Amino acid sequence: MAAMSTSVTQFSDENNRRTWSISGHTISAPRLLIQKRKVPATPSAASENSLQVVYGTKDAANIPLQSKVVFEVTVRYPADGASADVTAALAVFRDVVASDEFTATVTSQNYVKA
Repeated sequence: MAAMSTSVTQFSDENNRRTWSISGHTISAPRLLIQKRKVPATPSAASENSLQVVYGTKDAANIPLQSKVVFEVTVRYPADGASADVTAALAVFRDVVASDEFTATVTSQNYVKA
């Protein structure tokens, strides 16, 4: 598996939440990667991880906007679930995100083409 190509620097670490800054991060133009996790307390509980990329953006006049660009994914699966099923679901997710259809979906809000 390829290593992550984005360079990140640990920014904070609080219990089950870790934040990294991404190159170019400033207060007025945040560039952050945030990971949260929930560790299951019992075998029948669900593991959960979420990753969030937060990017500050500007309008056409180059004025920072209060709203940010946010991409977030949450992965949840039963702690006692079959690892082959988790791997298979991950393969489908990667296929969707890596596709040209996903890029079009992000920029046009159309549904992914089958």
